[in-house]
Amino acid sequence: MRFKILLDVQKVPQAYRMYLLSFIKEMLKKGDEDLYNQLYDGKKKPKPFTFSFYMNNFNLLEETAEYEMKNATLIFSTSDVRVGVAFFNGLSITQKYDHPEYPLKIISKQIAHEKPITSNVVTFNILNGLLVEDKMKKPLLISNPSFEQEFNIITNKQFQALYGRPLYEPLKICGHCLKKQVIKETNRHANGKTLFYTAQKGVIKLQGHPEDLKLLYLDGAGLRRAQGYGTLEAIQHG
Repeated sequence: MRFKILLDVQKVPQAYRMYLLSFIKEMLKKGDEDLYNQLYDGKKKPKPFTFSFYMNNFNLLEETAEYEMKNATLIFSTSDVRVGVAFFNGLSITQKYDHPEYPLKIISKQIAHEKPITSNVVTFNILNGLLVEDKMKKPLLISNPSFEQEFNIITNKQFQALYGRPLYEPLKICGHCLKKQVIKETNRHANGKTLFYTAQKGVIKLQGHPEDLKLLYLDGAGLRRAQGYGTLEAIQHG
């Protein structure tokens, strides 16, 4: 399930992913509190969703580390029907999000068109940063010979945790046009410090089993998908 939400918001922090995640968590909790408690039970585990954020007419205010904009669009995607229903139900009973610094209003919400994945080769546009790291937490770029292997290791672990199975077939990278992207972020474990993540944005062509590619399309690829990374849009089959 894929959703497109138009937001009336004029300003967000430069490290906006955790801000958006707090909004998403509130919608899930409103829509299905039992499900929310299952997802966020204090255990570190993958979540079956991803999201991306598009700002209209934005400008970065360096002095305050904030983006100002006209409005923005949030894309939320999940393979789990229960998660999708909970999120949409939460949106349906919410008009505004009363954040103390960055309030927002929901202008419109809709179920977005979900593209069918039937081919074993699909070209994806990465709507935000694709984050891949080795076992030492060192970021890997597509130029690294270990990138494809580590990408498969990460994805297999996520599939086992989320779907109870590994990949049906190893993923192969058939082509790419990716650009390095250093992302500033923070979270509640950072004690106010700024964190830096080295990711990549652009286009990537993957070969694999169609069912595996479909789940990557719906739940995202790479690390920290449920924190606003690895959201994919299918742009070409074959």
